[in-house]
Amino acid sequence: MIQIGDIRGLNIEVSSKCIGYCPFCSRRQKVRSYKDQLITFSEFKRLPESFLKQLHIITFAGNFGDLCSNSELVDIVKHVKNINGTIRMGGDTNGSAQDEEWWKALGELFHDGCMIFSLDGLENTHSLHRKGTDFNKIIRNIKAFTDGGGVAHWKFIVFEHNEHQVKAAEAMAKDIGCSRFFVISSRDYNEKLRRPKTFDFQMKREIFLSYGQKYKKRNKHATCKPLNNGSIYIAADGTVHPCCFAHCMYITEHNHLFQYIVLLIEKYHAEINFKTKPLQDIVEGPYFKEVLLQSKTNDYCTIKCNKYKKEVRKKLVLYDTYFTE
Repeated sequence: MIQIGDIRGLNIEVSSKCIGYCPFCSRRQKVRSYKDQLITFSEFKRLPESFLKQLHIITFAGNFGDLCSNSELVDIVKHVKNINGTIRMGGDTNGSAQDEEWWKALGELFHDGCMIFSLDGLENTHSLHRKGTDFNKIIRNIKAFTDGGGVAHWKFIVFEHNEHQVKAAEAMAKDIGCSRFFVISSRDYNEKLRRPKTFDFQMKREIFLSYGQKYKKRNKHATCKPLNNGSIYIAADGTVHPCCFAHCMYITEHNHLFQYIVLLIEKYHAEINFKTKPLQDIVEGPYFKEVLLQSKTNDYCTIKCNKYKKEVRKKLVLYDTYFTE
């Protein structure tokens, strides 16, 4: 159904660790043990050079951990760039670990693609949601990253307590060298972290559901990542999956519609870890084949991955600015 040579994109969780403890994070929804783990530089080098050469993009954005909690990431990225000089890099981080020297070195490797930094407000509001992170340290790290030539985007999750700071944050983003500033809604709100009043929007899950239902009415199948855009996901424990949703649902089980994945991962768990098994055997093996077969008609997959995905992404962004030189 899919061959290793078909893969052009890799999303990899290089660490399951995170120093933050945001209230609505998937880390707080675990029903299975998923301890702090890393993909070491030595382990990463188990990925075949031929595989890395064929990639168009690699994204460091895992389900549960933050890339900056892996101190070997700079070495990992250098290794990839030495093998594939045209590859684009992407990442998503709270930016609150490592020092400025580390971030500058990483920025020197991120001239193509972008790193998304998550800051939800200014110094007096940011940590109300991004608990455990240091706003001023993140600002210094972003500045070091952009000084190294890295392309940085500032992602701002809006709440009632920080909505008045959007313009000030936008100005700061420009000052520290970000090329983009954008605002999105939270995946949830509560009494302490309230919904903003000045932004009118649908919740993320409502948007996904409405487009998924619209697509399903036409008797269409899900557009699975490996088949649609040639990408796969590797978790920090080394397990390899057709997409990030597969691993997330196995650890959290927060949607009963995707229950079939739990049985498949339990069945093949010992055979899908690139730290111990060849990547080609995993991608071309029975786990991938069975997931891709069942995902075509699975309701959760249809909701999350369909031809309207680009439209959905646009709706999730409430405010967006790109800065020019």
